[in-house]
Amino acid sequence: MWYSSVLCLCFGIISSNAQTLGGYCRTPTGESAKCINVWSCNSLLPLLTAPSRTQEQTNFLVNSKCGFDSSGKPYVCCGSGFNPVGGTEDDAFSSSYTTNPAIPGRTQCGWQTTNRIFNGEATELDEFPWMVIIEYLKRDGRRRIACAGSLINRRYILTAAHCVKGAVFIKVGQPINVRLGEYNITNPYRDCFMKKGIASCNQPEINAGIEELIPHPGYTDDVRNHDIALIRLNKNIPFSDYIQPVCLPKPDEASRTGEKLIVAGWGRTEKGRDSDVKLKLEVPVTDNFSCAQKFGELNVQVGKNQMCAGSEDGKDSCSGDSGGPLMRTLPDDETRWMIEGIVSFGYTKCGSPGYPGVYTRVARYIPWIHRNVKP
Repeated sequence: MWYSSVLCLCFGIISSNAQTLGGYCRTPTGESAKCINVWSCNSLLPLLTAPSRTQEQTNFLVNSKCGFDSSGKPYVCCGSGFNPVGGTEDDAFSSSYTTNPAIPGRTQCGWQTTNRIFNGEATELDEFPWMVIIEYLKRDGRRRIACAGSLINRRYILTAAHCVKGAVFIKVGQPINVRLGEYNITNPYRDCFMKKGIASCNQPEINAGIEELIPHPGYTDDVRNHDIALIRLNKNIPFSDYIQPVCLPKPDEASRTGEKLIVAGWGRTEKGRDSDVKLKLEVPVTDNFSCAQKFGELNVQVGKNQMCAGSEDGKDSCSGDSGGPLMRTLPDDETRWMIEGIVSFGYTKCGSPGYPGVYTRVARYIPWIHRNVKP
């Protein structure tokens, strides 16, 4: 058959430093992955069986080989694969891009008046004012809250691709509404705190319909790489103390291992149910190699488009936090905040020691975001 010649082309030579079959290896883009049978590698199969390939794609396949089994079947280092949007992965996420004027500059984002999840603490009413809730319409006609997101300008929400594409339509329903300025999801009235006998209340929430869902084209439910999406709202959103856009990171910005970041959301708590109020939690950044090894034991891939944080017992983002932000203050301005990661996935049992949460690394997608945000 025609694909026999493909196998000869790509895997006819075994390098002297081939990895142990079934063990860990490095992909051509530096990801930690597993050396598995090429026909079991969902991220490379589309490239392998394509009727034609560019020279870059052919080189990627050749450089992905990691050996053969005893019957002569080729093995590859199966990471996230060749970037599906064109060019090499490094080219696709190059720091060279045209700035979109529709996205606020750093003097116009990340502001909150307050400077104070799973085993987390409650936020203030005006804390993290870019956070939003996504509502879904179930098949039985009821509405359900299932994901979070972050406002990045007056019209766009940044969230996870798995919140707007794929299995979410079967498991949860159709995304239909975004709720902004929310704090207590069960309170139909304005949320208030009592401080020294004086009531402090937020403004009424704002609901906006969804005009367009824009998941990253490279995302698939089975791999979870490129787990990032934009939601275009059906109207411009007015800013206030309770609704503000978050800053985006620069393509070359990344927190170091051990640095503490903040994750927030309305996800499942240690009580086994979603939180009524917005919670926050401080989590340390963990190194990607150790994280990739840990999840590799579960046959789950973690690559350089992702980052890991957490792993302390009982402290984690969880179900319902999906799409929400992993945040820090700007490196040169501690009064403003930026989103560094998007809650993507984690171990089945939230808060299990040794298993950090996995987040989409937003800095890798800045060019993609700027290309897809319209006026």
